[in-house]
Amino acid sequence: MIEVLLATAAGFVLTLILPLVAFLYASAVRARVLEIERRLDRIERWMQGETPPQAPARETHGPPAFTAPAPLPPPPASDPAAPPPPAGAPAAASAENGPAPVLLETRIGTRWMLYAGVAILVIGVGLFIRYAFANQWITEPMRVGTGVLGGALLTLAGRRFAARGHARFGTAVVGGGVATWYLAVYAALNLYYLVDPATGFAMLTAVTAFAAFQADRLRAQSLGMMAIGGGFVTPFLVGGGADAQVVLLAYTALLIGAVVYLAHRRDWPALNLASFVLTGLTTWLWHIRIYPSDAYLLTELFFTLYAGLFLWVLYRARASTGPYAGAMRWALSTTPLWYHAASLTLLGDHWLALLVYLIAVTGAGVTLAARWGAMWVRVGLWVAVAGPLLGWGGAEQDGSWLVPAVVTWIAVAGLHAAAQIELLRREGGPLHAADVLLVPLNGFGLAFGLEALFEPHYPAATGLVTVLPAAAYWALAAAMRRIDPRAAMHVLALAAALAVAAVALQLDGPWGALACAAEAGGLAWVGIRERRTWIRAGGAGLLAVATLQTFAANAAPLPAVQTALLNRRALLGLFVVGVLALVAWLHRRGGGPEVSYRKPALATAVVAANSLLLFTLSMEISAFWELRRGVGGSADAELAKQMMLSATWAAYAAALTAAGIRRQYAPARYLAIVIFGATVLKVFLVDFSQLDSVYRIASSVVLGLLLLAASYLYQRQNDRSNQTPAPSPAPSPPGGPTAPPAPAGPAAAPTDD
Repeated sequence: MIEVLLATAAGFVLTLILPLVAFLYASAVRARVLEIERRLDRIERWMQGETPPQAPARETHGPPAFTAPAPLPPPPASDPAAPPPPAGAPAAASAENGPAPVLLETRIGTRWMLYAGVAILVIGVGLFIRYAFANQWITEPMRVGTGVLGGALLTLAGRRFAARGHARFGTAVVGGGVATWYLAVYAALNLYYLVDPATGFAMLTAVTAFAAFQADRLRAQSLGMMAIGGGFVTPFLVGGGADAQVVLLAYTALLIGAVVYLAHRRDWPALNLASFVLTGLTTWLWHIRIYPSDAYLLTELFFTLYAGLFLWVLYRARASTGPYAGAMRWALSTTPLWYHAASLTLLGDHWLALLVYLIAVTGAGVTLAARWGAMWVRVGLWVAVAGPLLGWGGAEQDGSWLVPAVVTWIAVAGLHAAAQIELLRREGGPLHAADVLLVPLNGFGLAFGLEALFEPHYPAATGLVTVLPAAAYWALAAAMRRIDPRAAMHVLALAAALAVAAVALQLDGPWGALACAAEAGGLAWVGIRERRTWIRAGGAGLLAVATLQTFAANAAPLPAVQTALLNRRALLGLFVVGVLALVAWLHRRGGGPEVSYRKPALATAVVAANSLLLFTLSMEISAFWELRRGVGGSADAELAKQMMLSATWAAYAAALTAAGIRRQYAPARYLAIVIFGATVLKVFLVDFSQLDSVYRIASSVVLGLLLLAASYLYQRQNDRSNQTPAPSPAPSPPGGPTAPPAPAGPAAAPTDD
């Protein structure tokens, strides 16, 4: 046993003590050599006639400094009897060759020889210790004790190096000592089973705290990063099951708090960035390995604490200029997204807790966003809450969740509406772009959410349920009118669209297209009144969607029983045509000639309205005769349908021509020409090949007469435009016609002005 102790002591001396002593001695020798070189350089420059070296600060109150006489000029180099130059002359003459061998020799002696000797000693002693372990010369407790003692020696040596000015080297040595302690405790806990998990956890925590303390004392960010890594690895080194979740979550929270303190104290934002990443990794590994499903509430509370800590760090570090400050702020700004995703995953199987969470996160988010003026954050918050709520509400559940879900929808919509009213009271109008988008999102989301909740259980009440949001927004518009009439217009347009949707839902009609068209008309009205182009463009986009839906609905297969012009698709077409006509009228009345978009928008609305109206009439005619042919089996139904379509198209084109000429509106006339062209093609390609002689005669006569009437209208307009108005007589001057007659000649000839 004595031999083993002696061998261990010898190993420590050879491995640690001797290299450290040699390094310290070499460092001291190198410092002295450098100081001597600096002094010799000052004396050399003084001997050459330069400014004498300044006296140290401590000698400023002593006797006056000695002023040396000017040096004598050196004799010529060709004189063999010349005395030897002064001591400084050879150094000046060989400035390029003299100091270089000294510096190289110093570098070899103080660094390279030291590094080589330390490396050779470490390799040799390491081989010796490995051989001793293999032959069981050193027991397991002695191995652990060796690691603890080695870590202590390395830490002390590193502190001494840092105190002597070798900060980087000293920090690295201290880090080696801390790593040695981590390995020693891990070996004692998991390899040799010398300590229990609780003791091992306490020892690893103590090592982490010591590393953080040394990082603060030495101002070493790298050592702080090592402490953070060791601190987050500690729970996994110790191990544990589901019963240790409180300890793990509380330990992680304390670790985050300690990192926040150290990072703020030294302005090391990289520590917060590392803590953020390692916290997410730790919770993810714990969740997939040992998370118990019945601990969702406690876990959610700790997740909330983590998110609050990181958001507080983001607030405190908004003016940080340390390294990686920008990356840290960008990463921590994603904290709400990660927290929301983790909460939805955690609470997905616990519906009551999920609903409470959605209400709570809406209230907190709306409050903070309104306080800080983060307008678009509220839109993102609404999407983040309404998306999961819509997905969850559509799932098959029993009736016990209906009331809480309805309360959740009303609470979410009410919180957003309350925030809008508060912002209007505090800042005034007009509505911000985010609020303009949030008003219809909030209203239609509430209506659609309630409809999805009630439809599986109470399908007959879906329209009545949608009436409630419509009435609520009518009241809200009346209340907001006192605060800001322009903001009330947005809410009023939404209320009208919800009322239309409620009627359509109750009648089992295409409520989506109707609501879309109604909201589009409201947005066009608001955009023109407020002269906000992007609002008007949004309404135009919604109206285009509603128009396409109407075309698709009218082209769908026919139902078994349908009344002409009194069916869902015909009423939808007529409603959208009315909205298009309203938009055209608003553009005609809402802007002067200086508005660039007025004429194109007006022409688009007029052409779209007339095209949709003609298409709707054509589909109704086709449906009417198709049903007659299917019931009676008569071949005359097809002939009557084709003739009626041709007559309708021609009559519509003629009426459009008359209106375009009377109103002096070219787009209407151009559309009429297109319809006439389509009618002529249809008559020659379809009617003449399918209809009997009587129907062909009637179709051609009707089309010809209408074409003649349209041509007459064009001819009359052309004649009126070419007529020269008669010159009006000049008024007589007061007192009668006493002016002399005009002289004859070319000047008296009438003009064509």
